[in-house]
Amino acid sequence: MDIFIEQLVKKKSGPRDYLFFTGIVLIGALVVFLSILFLPSLAIFVLAAVCCGAYLLITSRNLEFEYSVTNGDLTIDRIIAKRKRRRMISVDARTVEKMGKYDPQKLRSKNFDARIFSSETEKGTDAWYLCAHHFERGNVLIVFSPNEKILNSIRPFLQRQVAKDAFGRY
Repeated sequence: MDIFIEQLVKKKSGPRDYLFFTGIVLIGALVVFLSILFLPSLAIFVLAAVCCGAYLLITSRNLEFEYSVTNGDLTIDRIIAKRKRRRMISVDARTVEKMGKYDPQKLRSKNFDARIFSSETEKGTDAWYLCAHHFERGNVLIVFSPNEKILNSIRPFLQRQVAKDAFGRY
């Protein structure tokens, strides 16, 4: 029997996002002001271009992550402003070497070839991590915010010791 489970997680805006929004608005206002001073005949076109650009840049920070598990393959996609979808990574659960609740202090000193953050918050609160070997990227740390369905669908495909360490008993 095939297993297919998916979950959509919306990334919450954090301080970096609000700083980015403020910067875009201030730079846009400065460009419009300067165009009114130096290019008054083109100011309306500059205003339209700045508004369109600011809209695209600000909405590009509206991120969602889709986790899907198909027969032990965990796939994480990033959805940008409901316009674009990009595959972040696809990992076979059998290659997972370590998994558990995310603690940044515990994993800070470890070396990974790639770190993929796809959790609900920037700091990874209430998130899970997994360390796996990816055929293209090498040793990868993935931080994500799965629900119980996703965790339970990954669990049977994990190595016995990894599942025991992550979930307590097997």
